[in-house]
Amino acid sequence: MGVKFKMKIKFFVEEDEEYKIGFLTNAEGNDVIRTPLLNKGTAFSQGEREEFQLNGLIPPHVLKIDQQIEKVYQRFLRIGTNLDLCKSCSRLDRKTFALLKKNVDIARYNFLRDLQDRNEILFYAFAYRYLEEIIPIVYTPTVGDAVLRFSRDSARFRGIFISPSSIDTANSIFNQFRFKQPNIAVITDNQGILGLGDQGIGGMNIPIGKLALYVLGAGIRPWETMPISLDVGTDNIEDLEDPYYLGYKSGRLRDKEYVEFIDRFVNAIKEKFPDILIQWEDFSRQNAFTILDKYRFKVLSFNDDIQGTGSVALAGILNAIRLTGDELDDLNFVIYGAGAGGIGIARRIAACLESNHDLSSKKACNRIAVLDSQGLVTEDKVLPDYKKSFKFSKNIFRKWDVEDDNHITLLETINNFHPNVLIGASGKFGHFDKNILEAMVKNCEKPIIFPLSNPTVNSEATPQDIYRYTKGKALVATGSPYDLFQYNGKNIRIGQGNNFFIFPGVGFGAIISKGSHICDSVFTEVAFALSDLTSEKLVRNGTLYPSFDDIRNISANLALITTKQISQEQGTSDFSLEQIKSRMWKPSYQKMSRIE
Repeated sequence: MGVKFKMKIKFFVEEDEEYKIGFLTNAEGNDVIRTPLLNKGTAFSQGEREEFQLNGLIPPHVLKIDQQIEKVYQRFLRIGTNLDLCKSCSRLDRKTFALLKKNVDIARYNFLRDLQDRNEILFYAFAYRYLEEIIPIVYTPTVGDAVLRFSRDSARFRGIFISPSSIDTANSIFNQFRFKQPNIAVITDNQGILGLGDQGIGGMNIPIGKLALYVLGAGIRPWETMPISLDVGTDNIEDLEDPYYLGYKSGRLRDKEYVEFIDRFVNAIKEKFPDILIQWEDFSRQNAFTILDKYRFKVLSFNDDIQGTGSVALAGILNAIRLTGDELDDLNFVIYGAGAGGIGIARRIAACLESNHDLSSKKACNRIAVLDSQGLVTEDKVLPDYKKSFKFSKNIFRKWDVEDDNHITLLETINNFHPNVLIGASGKFGHFDKNILEAMVKNCEKPIIFPLSNPTVNSEATPQDIYRYTKGKALVATGSPYDLFQYNGKNIRIGQGNNFFIFPGVGFGAIISKGSHICDSVFTEVAFALSDLTSEKLVRNGTLYPSFDDIRNISANLALITTKQISQEQGTSDFSLEQIKSRMWKPSYQKMSRIE
């Protein structure tokens, strides 16, 4: 006699005009417990336990969600118990302590990912309450280590993996996805992961983490999100030789094959979800710019590494000149690193100089010196298209005192160009050394220095070194979080130039506006808005970015700017700040109803 199993679970979400949400499902018993969005664990009411056949499958006592959150927090803290004990050990050197902390952080990351795959709403409720502590775990810097360990640590899988062997069936794959009406997809091809480069299928942890931040930062519903890995192979030898590597085991698609693969994917997702917002994430260099420019008017889309990074860097610079008293067009800029982030920052500064200070495109670009691995980007070099706007003319550098015109170094650029602003986007740890930092302060009374590379192991300089070598004169922001430290008896808190301040609000605004594309002006205007939302007290103390605790208010204001800019250009609906805030989902268990 065979055993029958109920296999097909129906799950729908209802939302009325006042944004009251209800879940409808035919699931019962263990099927409810095994469905992350339906599972409430010990918080199921007695009525729900009876209606969904849960009695006897969970302990009888009912806990409130606040009690569950505190239970999770205590478990989260216990993972770091040994680390806390080690803090007081005088014989433990800094390097060993850093390794222990990394192991604790990755254990906490895996604990939270397990919670997300087991009880999704509790995960968000917990993360929302302890946001400042959780962001460095679920995203930078810890997510970088999670990417490296993806094939070894992942137990359950979330999102969609599309490879050359499955691209022909992309539509049927979309049909099997757990949510039927996603509003946003974060998509990576895994090649430009943070400062780690090509990480193959491990890059999937980036879309998962980014979408969690959309939920936490802007109240996008978790059932409207779709993480996607375009697994086009990898050139990472360690992955290809690893018997446990889970991805498509082949070298990366390139040239025509790669272009055709992306075209087929975009056509498939556009056909299935015509109104979905796509955020392109961690594509490498030329591909990032090519894809952004090719599809930005074909599908609602943007690239956070380029456009979000540019906006958040501009906002920090605007806050810094609140202290220096300069105007943006008074400044010279050096950007060390010419990948997606570096050129994205250069583009945003140039766009602002053009739109807000009436500089021509050429004059704006001449205020920005960009350096890549071969030194200063100049007109004498063969350059990929995305760098060409920022090639330095020989008329500018021919009178400089340099050793080799074909490889003008960072120090030579600083000594000759006399920048006010130095931004690191190179992924090269420690490259803002004593000589570089002393040269900056020699040329400028209050230099603005932002080592923005992530994670911390790739940061161009530590804040402590910048303060030491500039004698506390520099205005500093970093890409990764750093602990409070003391300089000359004063507590110094460094603002983190994290794209989390930008993309949730822009994404949410783009979704609700229902425009066809995101106009470029959005990314300049939201930088000004973020600057305005940074308190005068923080800026006076040298903290150039606000706290994550204010992220919902920041995201709402940036969504407002986004909808207004799109409305002005495309005639879409406009919204008030109150309307936007009312549409933001807050993590809580939803009412559940049975259907057949």
